[in-house]
Amino acid sequence: MTTEDLRSMVSDKINGRWSKWAQRHPHLAQVIDHTRLVESAVERLRDDPRFIRAMQEADLDDARLSAAAKILERADQVIRDTLPL
Repeated sequence: MTTEDLRSMVSDKINGRWSKWAQRHPHLAQVIDHTRLVESAVERLRDDPRFIRAMQEADLDDARLSAAAKILERADQVIRDTLPL
């Protein structure tokens, strides 16, 4: 996941909660810079061990999916060679 993807995801999540939060904390909502809030959340995530571990697991899943796709491609090739149309 690129930093821009993460930033976009965090921004979307913040936006989804902002209205309700701002109603409860109107004075804070007026002075908080949305961009800095997103950047702060992104930085916290990048340093969070659970987030890092989840991203590593996602990378492993992607690698497994890629390997499985290669296996299926090879099996398909063998089947096509065995049973040409």
